Amino acid sequence: MKSVIFAVIASLLVMAQVNAFSVICKEHFITKKTVSCLDFQTGDAGMRVRIVDLIGMNPTIDCSDDTKKTIEEGTKICVLPDFDRVNKTIRRLKLGKNLTCRRVTDHVGLDEDEAYILENFNRNTLVCKNIKSQVGNIIDYCTDKNYKPDFSRSKRVYK
Repeated sequence: MKSVIFAVIASLLVMAQVNAFSVICKEHFITKKTVSCLDFQTGDAGMRVRIVDLIGMNPTIDCSDDTKKTIEEGTKICVLPDFDRVNKTIRRLKLGKNLTCRRVTDHVGLDEDEAYILENFNRNTLVCKNIKSQVGNIIDYCTDKNYKPDFSRSKRVYK
């Protein structure tokens, strides 16, 4: 009986950990050199990925200045999300009249200088500099504040 209870608890912990990521990745790429976000757009990173897709699948990458921000050599980049696995930590927030970027980031548990993560996660549908014009829009956020991709079952492509 103890072994059955242990197995149930262990499987619940594994499920909780698997669902504690913003993007569940099916295929990933590892950078071979330090690159910029624009290098992915042009293919100079070794793989071609549109910047909007790159940041949508990898929200913690800051591409706010796509030519100057760099992604270090050896960084794992999600290039194909796993649509069959559901993330249970994602919630929705409707933007109201009096919201500021600071209030939104506070609500979702990010620092104001991490607003780009929320913008990336929502594929730039939320842009803090014009948040007043977005009243009524709905954005997604992670209740666990973990926006890193889950690579646990991801397959490496383009070695």
